[in-house]
Amino acid sequence: FTGQWLQTRNLSVLRPDPKLFPAFTGELAADMKTETELFFRAMLDEDRPLTGFLDAKFTFVNERLAKHYGIDGVQGNEFRRIELAGGERGGVLGHASVLTVSSYPTRTSPVIRGKWVLENLLNQPPPPPPPNVPGLGETPPASAGSLRQQLEKHRSNAACAACHSRMDPLGFGLENYDAIGRWRTKDNGVLIDPSGVLPGGQSFAGPGELKGILAADPGTFTRALAEKMLTYATGRGMEVRDRAAIRRVAERVRAQGYRFSALIDGVLDSEPFLQRGGK
Repeated sequence: FTGQWLQTRNLSVLRPDPKLFPAFTGELAADMKTETELFFRAMLDEDRPLTGFLDAKFTFVNERLAKHYGIDGVQGNEFRRIELAGGERGGVLGHASVLTVSSYPTRTSPVIRGKWVLENLLNQPPPPPPPNVPGLGETPPASAGSLRQQLEKHRSNAACAACHSRMDPLGFGLENYDAIGRWRTKDNGVLIDPSGVLPGGQSFAGPGELKGILAADPGTFTRALAEKMLTYATGRGMEVRDRAAIRRVAERVRAQGYRFSALIDGVLDSEPFLQRGGK
């Protein structure tokens, strides 16, 4: 489920540009995937509140991944749990696995990352882009200004503005992470601005504050995760007729303090799961 929900199974086929990202190897990709799987297992085994997926203060690293993150004091190939200070790495949005699968092979993409958050954490996928609107591409011309400036020009197209106003701020909030999830403060010598304003008017100054905003709305995240897990458990996409069941699962989780066990029990007791394969 972890690989399907968070798309980390794509790490086995991703190939970041070796000239730009020589640190990315098959071993590092496997470590990234392992971190996320161990984190999911801890959330499940310890019956933690689901919002921990957004802002947990712990993760799992070995020496190779710790060096990738700039974390000192970890030696050997064995993974161990570490406590995190600050909001840089907390939750899955700080995992290199997620940050890599939501980037181009040559650079980050606020649009792709914003779309990833909308689809996988909020279950609010944007519609397909309108036809005949050119994208920025993997290697936009340096003369066109910063990535943020280029996207602001892109949003000047009225047909694009509605969706990009939802996606882009989320993606810009994650720009401190490069295309393979390393922390940075500059991109090509330009100071990164990770601030943004969400459509509801909530502003943030960086990834830690963005994660806090998402975690402060557990209902939206819970409904999204309930639908993702029901889709996985039933082997089919959810339909209009399933909305009441999804709502009941989410309400059950809320009533039990957003605990992971309440989500599992709710899915197992739901009509879509109990009637799977039926006519």
